[in-house]
Amino acid sequence: MEKIKELYETYKVYVTRENIERLSLGIIVLSALWVFLSSIPFRGVLTLDKGAIRYDGSIVRGKMNGQGTVTFENGDTYKGNFVNGTFSGHGTFTAKAGWKYEGEFVNGQPEGQGTLTTEQNVVYKGTFKQGIYQNAN
Repeated sequence: MEKIKELYETYKVYVTRENIERLSLGIIVLSALWVFLSSIPFRGVLTLDKGAIRYDGSIVRGKMNGQGTVTFENGDTYKGNFVNGTFSGHGTFTAKAGWKYEGEFVNGQPEGQGTLTTEQNVVYKGTFKQGIYQNAN
């Protein structure tokens, strides 16, 4: 306790309202800068799930945002747009098994107009909803 009293006595001359206000203003300015700068996209590489997933592309606040490519451990790839870490917008998912979907994605699923090409080169072109082809007769 004596050490704390001694420390206070040494530095009490600096503990003024004006200095506390300056410190508070400095903290506010630094916080605002951090929020602003962290929302600027940058190009980088993320490795997820202990290396099973590798992302190379635009990153905002530590998440996949914008254009990029994901490569999965099993050899599947997705190249296209991301929003908050999920496939959203136009992209191409290519499975190592040989099939491919190119078109619109919403929340990680084919949604909207797209083309699915199977391993046997059968082509399904049209509307997809929640990953399911809608133009079947």
